[in-house]
Amino acid sequence: SSGINAEWPLRPGTYFTNLSTHLGVALPRTYTLLPPWCTFTVTQQEPRDKVSRDIPRDEPQAVWDKDHPFRGHVVSNQRVTSEKHFQDVRVIGLDISGSNITYSAGDVVWIYPENDKDSVQRAADLLDLNLDSVVDFKDSPIPDHIPRRVLMRDLLTYYLDIRTLPTRFFFELSANFVTDELEREKCEEFASIEGQDELFAYVNRPRRHLLEVLEDFHSLRKTFNMSYLFDLIPFMKPRGFSIASAQSLSPNRMEICMAVVRYTTNLKIERSGICSAWLSRSSVGQPVSMFVTTGSFKFPHDRPIIMVGPGTGCAPFRALIQERGVTETPPSRSSPAQSLILFFGCRNAKGDYFFEEEWSRYSNLTVITAFSRDNTSDNTTKTYVQHRITEHSARVWDLIHNEGAQFCVAGNSKNMPVQVKEALVSVVEKEGVMGRGPAYQYVEGLIKHGRYNTETW
Repeated sequence: SSGINAEWPLRPGTYFTNLSTHLGVALPRTYTLLPPWCTFTVTQQEPRDKVSRDIPRDEPQAVWDKDHPFRGHVVSNQRVTSEKHFQDVRVIGLDISGSNITYSAGDVVWIYPENDKDSVQRAADLLDLNLDSVVDFKDSPIPDHIPRRVLMRDLLTYYLDIRTLPTRFFFELSANFVTDELEREKCEEFASIEGQDELFAYVNRPRRHLLEVLEDFHSLRKTFNMSYLFDLIPFMKPRGFSIASAQSLSPNRMEICMAVVRYTTNLKIERSGICSAWLSRSSVGQPVSMFVTTGSFKFPHDRPIIMVGPGTGCAPFRALIQERGVTETPPSRSSPAQSLILFFGCRNAKGDYFFEEEWSRYSNLTVITAFSRDNTSDNTTKTYVQHRITEHSARVWDLIHNEGAQFCVAGNSKNMPVQVKEALVSVVEKEGVMGRGPAYQYVEGLIKHGRYNTETW
């Protein structure tokens, strides 16, 4: 290829080509610069000046939410995949003592991550920020969980998303500050409607984050108006995790089951998820800011539950199993056991079958496994949860059609949810002795009446 397409993706530190002539698009030259949404002052810290992250409250917090997160701490950090397995999956235990937080199976805990020290220093170097200075927001409308007076180091560590992917607005704002003509044209192009494909190619496809963009735009970081710092860099958003434990077993503790996100971009740069990587490095006692919300799952008490949870998708179902699992054999007649069926999928039994021993204790739980890499020596045939559903079609049909079972799916949203739904349609078609069309309508009826639930990410 030739022209601009041959230049993509650009490596960090690369200058840009003049695109207005190349594209034949008249790009806007100026933008209306609005006042910064947040005002603040930056002063040098006094030697005896102590700046705390704790926010004084007149009364004990009654409800913890995104603006008022509870600060608990890590009490355990256990890898549940084998050391030889390619993916690092961990169960993180969180202490919630003194919070009065209550949760049930299906609920979600939201966690504010922290930026790593290297990224914080990199941001400070690029924007010429003194990490020991004090930022005073006074009466600005900042989120309630951010102290009005905070160290710049804490601000970059806990509260600003310095590794976010820049948006169209970022470049629209930056066009007002860059002094290099080529950089200005590039900002204006990325901010234009016509330039959105190029913006995607530059930022989204290679996952080029804000610090890397600042490295490319030399004049921006030299002439940027610091009054617009919080327009340029967004505040950190919490990350949600399905709670993977039952509060009835540990009232002052909760657990999450998470895969540590690591990948290589098409710029050949190693990447890791901000929150998952931070939690994977956490030690006992590490503070964690969090709050809990109700999830999308509503588990009935009066019917069987069919759960489909490959990989970390089993997290909300582990909470349900702990809540309603019966360890008596046989179950007590005074409290008949609710039938629980879990279709669990992973690569192989020895590598990532997370809770095998734990689940074997429950007499009212049936676990049907799909090990996608344990089938043949050459791995040409892979078995997934959707295949197990069709293999057990008679039982699945009986539970759904005759016993009114709830059908719940959780996990990766790429292909699995659609394929599981197709598998259930095949079950209905075969066991219900009906055509494909009526089988689809039957499954849609389950969805309409709240008996088919999904939670994917």
